[in-house]
Amino acid sequence: MGNIYNPFTVFSPEKLDASTAEQLFVEVFSDFPQVRNPGNSLILGARGSGKSMMFRCLLPDVLMLKEQRTFEELDFLAFHVPIRNTQLKIIELERLDRHHASYLINEHFFALTIIIDVLRALISTPSIDLPFSEFEYKEFFEKTYVRRLKLCGSNTFCEFRDTSARDFFQSLYDHALDMHAEFINYILQINPDGDISVPLYNLPLLTYLGFVVPFFEGLIKLPGLPKKNIYLFIDDADNLNKTQTQILNAWLATRTQPQISLKVSAQIGNYKSFLSPNGTLVESPHDYQEVNISDKYTTSKTAYYKRVYEIVEKRLKLSGINVSPEKYFLPYLKQEEAINLEKERLIEVWQKEGKGHRPSDDALRYARPNYIRDLGGNRKSRSKYMYAGLEHLVHLSSGVIRYFLDCTALMFDKTVKEQGIEHAKNCIPYGIQNQVVRHEADRMMFSTFRKLEKDKDKLPGELSKVQKLQNLIFSMGRTFHSILVSERSERRVFSIALTNMPTKEIKDVLDLGVQIGFLHMATIGNKEGTGRTWLYILNRCFAPIFVLDPTGFAGYLFVTNDSLLNAMYKGSELRIFRTDEPEQLTLFEGSESL
Repeated sequence: MGNIYNPFTVFSPEKLDASTAEQLFVEVFSDFPQVRNPGNSLILGARGSGKSMMFRCLLPDVLMLKEQRTFEELDFLAFHVPIRNTQLKIIELERLDRHHASYLINEHFFALTIIIDVLRALISTPSIDLPFSEFEYKEFFEKTYVRRLKLCGSNTFCEFRDTSARDFFQSLYDHALDMHAEFINYILQINPDGDISVPLYNLPLLTYLGFVVPFFEGLIKLPGLPKKNIYLFIDDADNLNKTQTQILNAWLATRTQPQISLKVSAQIGNYKSFLSPNGTLVESPHDYQEVNISDKYTTSKTAYYKRVYEIVEKRLKLSGINVSPEKYFLPYLKQEEAINLEKERLIEVWQKEGKGHRPSDDALRYARPNYIRDLGGNRKSRSKYMYAGLEHLVHLSSGVIRYFLDCTALMFDKTVKEQGIEHAKNCIPYGIQNQVVRHEADRMMFSTFRKLEKDKDKLPGELSKVQKLQNLIFSMGRTFHSILVSERSERRVFSIALTNMPTKEIKDVLDLGVQIGFLHMATIGNKEGTGRTWLYILNRCFAPIFVLDPTGFAGYLFVTNDSLLNAMYKGSELRIFRTDEPEQLTLFEGSESL
């Protein structure tokens, strides 16, 4: 990897060489074994949660380094098919939706795109890993590639190159690019205004079962390739249009695994459909295993903290910085000492005034909230609270590793600018940590809403979804702060749980919050203990805005539809309880300690 000037620089996984990817990657497959095991998977997570990096580190070049195996010895052969910024996103494809055979033509383009990406990857495979046998390659060429193309309606000529495996795959790649160019030319001939007269479609129609599956079945028989399973990593599938998403769902339902497994990633809340073209619902676990990274890393402090710690440890070591992560990100010692004194006080008075089952329960739950409350008599004074130290930074990133790295990269640069590179190699001062996370919270909150306010999807005189969400977020933040400085038994609250099924209006606003990363969605047991209900967790990066304690998020508040609507329209606090009624704050299951 060499010397990284900034240890926390964010790299695009697709552009990482194998050595750097192997060095940077932290093992997560103990948390998500479905991703590595055979079978279809749908991997959901917030943007920046590490889905693409996970895929990158399961590609052959990284696995060969990590596992010290030859290409042929790998347990599976994986190919990466990135959807973001690819030809699959061209807006002109929407012209097909108004005309005949939209699904068939879209499937052809989808299948062709996958074949192009696979052939590109094979071309880049070192020649030493692909021994060439003219007989076997020619058999694959004639009995699989050419034959299947003809069955799909292609009569174009493709050259068989018998010089090397790389030249052979290059010839197929060139041929696939020619088919791609012909297809784009056809799409551009369709009248964008929806004219009913469209040009006759006389190009091939590649399908998943008619071409893609036979292609891979023949491919793995070639010499030098792993004689095992094929994994297709279809990354950022939320960028597919609805028709393409339904086609992908049909592929998931064909159940070609374990020989061919589809590993599909999407931003949580943005996957456009769970129906196939014929209207059949694809479901987990029958058609695929669902992996929700955000759910796991948002609600489990121990798993996410451990992962971030290992990432920081690796990056510091690779940069020649021999300091432990907790010492590199210095906490504000004066603040922590005061909180520790409050812990000791709470333990001493627990026998008479305690609320928890053990003295340590009260120390854990109330020491930090008490410190925040006692900083001053108003919220402005409480804003002097310092957000610094590794534990704070991990929790503020709210289960999204990209947010953590972006913030810490800014901290490193700011330290270099203000105090010099040598100081930056020793630690990041607590003051700089606090400045950066506060600035980033403001930037994320206000710049995002400014961009979204351009949305014109509203009737005259009505609030838009964006305005309702903005009111709701501020209502949640103010409510959670009020609870934090109250005398209630559980004061560290970051989540709301729904007591009713949400109306369409409420669901649309909550969905928008999830899509832009302001809220995380999970489920929790309902109040009656008769089932589960939806849980919406405020992104903890906003803690500095509302003066909240991000290190504790065990509590959640049950809310009704009426209180949600009141918050969305008026920005009112979510005060759905009276002071004389039983508390409606509950704890997450599991340990509260890191």
